[in-house]
Amino acid sequence: MKPSSILLVVIVAGGLLGGLLMWETVGPSPLCGGCYRYNAPGCFVTPCPGRESLNIETSQVNSPTNLTLSVRNVGSVGTTLISYVVKDSLGNQYAKMNWTTPFMSPNQLAAINIIIDGSAFTFQSKNTYNIALTTTRNNIYTFTITA
Repeated sequence: MKPSSILLVVIVAGGLLGGLLMWETVGPSPLCGGCYRYNAPGCFVTPCPGRESLNIETSQVNSPTNLTLSVRNVGSVGTTLISYVVKDSLGNQYAKMNWTTPFMSPNQLAAINIIIDGSAFTFQSKNTYNIALTTTRNNIYTFTITA
């Protein structure tokens, strides 16, 4: 292959990659960049689709195997939780899959019961636990709470 052909391939490839980068940052990006994020002038698309966002306001240990979380959906769309994983400070964990909660509308506060089987660990007062909540959109929200 001639050096001029190699140079031509490099220029074309660079132009394509540069064009894709520009489209991603200022065009109607499928990854919510550019037009989606900023609604730039000339963009014909709407902002990114809404997303849920979860905050834990309080937590209360009801028993060694039952913890209640007050979870607020501060996002712009409603959601349902589908699973959770609880880990203690020693790395022991309990996972609950195929679990559902009632639908949480935007700004709604919901009482969510986290129940473990007690075989790996139990909830103890003043201990910390990591709790990962998964939504129907497969977004995972991880919180550290002190019992």
